Amino acid sequence: MDKRQVMKILSQVYDPDYKDRSIVDLGLVTENDVVIEGDKVEVTYTLTAAVCPFSAAIGLMIKHALETKLGVPATVKIKQGHYQEKQVTEVLQDAAKSRELMDKMKQFGVLDSCVRFDDETTNIDRGQGI
Repeated sequence: MDKRQVMKILSQVYDPDYKDRSIVDLGLVTENDVVIEGDKVEVTYTLTAAVCPFSAAIGLMIKHALETKLGVPATVKIKQGHYQEKQVTEVLQDAAKSRELMDKMKQFGVLDSCVRFDDETTNIDRGQGI
């Protein structure tokens, strides 16, 4: 696993407000926001607006995409100092709240419409290259 693989995966995660532009295209995550240590990855992200209705959802989509494609634990955080940092951190760190939000994203089709893997990304499983 390397930053290039992580960014390839994240380039297929879309902000629900901008479904034609990925979180990478929008600059919400850059290579500098990715830390890889052993078999763990940590990503810090930002948002397009101070008050974003999908602030925690984007973090969960990042976690879901990375863990699905890489098969390793992913830690996701919102950038320190963001207006919604406290609320987002609470959701991302609370397993019950995260699960509830993920269930709602699945129920309403948000997860499927915003995490869209192409054929090339399908081959990035558990350390294999792209």
